[in-house]
Amino acid sequence: MLTLRLGWLEQPEAWWSSEALRAVSRQIEHAYAALPGAEQERLKPLLARAAEQVQDAATATRLRKLVGPAEGLRVDLIDEGDDIGPRLRSAFETADEPAEARAAALDLLAAFPTQGKPAKKWLTEAERVTGLLSKPAALVGALLDAALDAVDSETHYDHSGRTYTVPHYVTAGNEAFLGGVVAVAGVLRDSTLLPQLRRLAVKTVTVIGGQFGNPRSLRLANSSAQAMADIGGASSITELLALERSVRHGTLLRQVRKAIDALASAQGLTRDQLLERAVETHDLDADGKRRTPLTRGSAEVVVDGRTATLRYVDEKQTPRKSVPPDVKQTDAETLAALRNDLKAIRKTIAGERVRLDGLMAADRRWPLDNWRTWYLDHPITGRMTRTLVWVFSTPDGPDVVGVPLDAATLVTSSGQQAVIPPDAEVRLWHPIHATGDEVRAWRRYPLEQQVVQPFKQAFRELYVLTPAEEQTRVYSNRFAGHVFGQVQARALMKGRGWAPVAVAWWDDGIDHGVARRIFDAAGIRAEFYFDPIHDQEPVATDLYPYCTSDQVRFVDVRTDETIELAEVPPLVLTEALRDVDLFVGVTSIGADPEWLDRGAERRFETYWHTFGFGELSAAGEIRREVLEQLVPRLAIADRCAFEDRYLTVRGDLRPHRIHLGSGNILMSPNDQYLCIVAGRDSQAQKLFLPFDDDPVLSLVLSKAFLLANDTAIKDPTITAQINRR
Repeated sequence: MLTLRLGWLEQPEAWWSSEALRAVSRQIEHAYAALPGAEQERLKPLLARAAEQVQDAATATRLRKLVGPAEGLRVDLIDEGDDIGPRLRSAFETADEPAEARAAALDLLAAFPTQGKPAKKWLTEAERVTGLLSKPAALVGALLDAALDAVDSETHYDHSGRTYTVPHYVTAGNEAFLGGVVAVAGVLRDSTLLPQLRRLAVKTVTVIGGQFGNPRSLRLANSSAQAMADIGGASSITELLALERSVRHGTLLRQVRKAIDALASAQGLTRDQLLERAVETHDLDADGKRRTPLTRGSAEVVVDGRTATLRYVDEKQTPRKSVPPDVKQTDAETLAALRNDLKAIRKTIAGERVRLDGLMAADRRWPLDNWRTWYLDHPITGRMTRTLVWVFSTPDGPDVVGVPLDAATLVTSSGQQAVIPPDAEVRLWHPIHATGDEVRAWRRYPLEQQVVQPFKQAFRELYVLTPAEEQTRVYSNRFAGHVFGQVQARALMKGRGWAPVAVAWWDDGIDHGVARRIFDAAGIRAEFYFDPIHDQEPVATDLYPYCTSDQVRFVDVRTDETIELAEVPPLVLTEALRDVDLFVGVTSIGADPEWLDRGAERRFETYWHTFGFGELSAAGEIRREVLEQLVPRLAIADRCAFEDRYLTVRGDLRPHRIHLGSGNILMSPNDQYLCIVAGRDSQAQKLFLPFDDDPVLSLVLSKAFLLANDTAIKDPTITAQINRR
């Protein structure tokens, strides 16, 4: 009976035979095991032919195991229908592993299911097979590189007399095969594979195919994130956070956050607790330094509150600008490894800046000892901690506020030292909870002490309830009526922890989009509404390119009822509105200096001028406050003055007015618009700024230095505008 079934299923004219064979393969496996040895031998040729015919790799592998090992490496199990297949085959053929181990690994990966998750039996087999390999991580790394190096392929087909070209990255068979590779990476728990897994997730979640395209392989992207979580450890958290910052695809972001939450839950921690405990130290000392001896002198990694640098220190312990040529040649491998370490450290710094900024909206509190362990004493987080303002509270005494110098001492806004109470509870200082005098004092401090904060803390924009919002009661129209780019805004929203619902051309039933952010501690959900501009056709994506902003509302997450603005905690109100201001301010068409020059629709011209030269937003007011203290110290101070919402700069050719909100420029005497996309003045780039997360502030200063010496400008596109009267 078994012979008859196999013979029937292998007939090529039975179009459904491959699927049928897959369906009964397990029954064949069990029946074959019950046969006498002679019968098994008689059936082996038939099983081998059936294994060659079946299209499902897992079924083929199951049948081949019954036949026994074949001669040579069965690289034909890997598809050649994309650019990945030949690379995978080459990686197997050139791997420095015993033939039997390579064959077992190949069979294992070919048996990975085309849908769903691997069974426990497959994972058990993966443990066994990786034990046969001398360097399993090296083979997995080579296979991951094959996927990372591969380019997209094209499929051509004809329809209604036209030829269409559709790009694709991976065939279904190779997608399953690579899914097995990624799963094995998780089984190995080797942290050296994390960067490759992160890059594969980014590559495979990227959309190809233009307006109607899809991610290269969302399944591989999600699997890569899961494998990163399976590896575990502090470096796993670092790479998952880097992945979270670098992608904007909602499904993958949910997978990443789910993985992080699962890691936290497994350790009995909240997400926030896990993230603060999992910050890598990179073998830095307490001062954020690490020195590596070289054949002559040493290389030193140094971390500050903003970045990390690598410098050469000679035999006399004197830092030098460059490495001597002979040392560079002799210690080439060591220096290359240090440069890779430097990239990893900078990645950790970037993640910590984002995480600490997020704490400004969370009102987290720590016992003093925990704060010292996870913040002050950490070689990376500690560098930032020493530039931020903290509040130390005790049950019996007044709050002590200051910037910590060490574990027992802080400095106040007046520059005086004070003792940190030994039984204090610690939280980040937020200006929304301070008086006007206290805020002004802390804004003077970083300017006077030349302290660069990792994000806006002392100079953080504040948003309090306005009379208009007291009238509307349950919604704010403060940021309504702006025209902004939807794609760019969605990226910003996701980066700030908001979940945007897109508006696309195929969603005619949805009249508006909405972005939501949950403030967990308060149990409140902020909602920002926006409407598509329907007559603007999508070009690169399905999304309407431009939207108009609408209301901001707040909802109780437990009851789903709208909360009156007066009842929203001030911290939640200011942080939510600050985010919306950022979304609108950065992505508004008014922030694009070339909007009109590109021949864009004239119906938005009035709005563009209003935004680019109108009243200052909260961010613009902060910018003016900083510049009023910085400009008098500049070499061009005698050429600068403040006039309402402008920084005026007296050039030799014409006076110029730079808008402090947008950075746009008007030239006197007739308010002629001057289009400068980016002023890159070397003097401005060297200036001290109390924070470096405001690109418009840097832009205003760069343009000011450029225009103060307008006779030296060489760019003909700028000089032609200045000279035109």
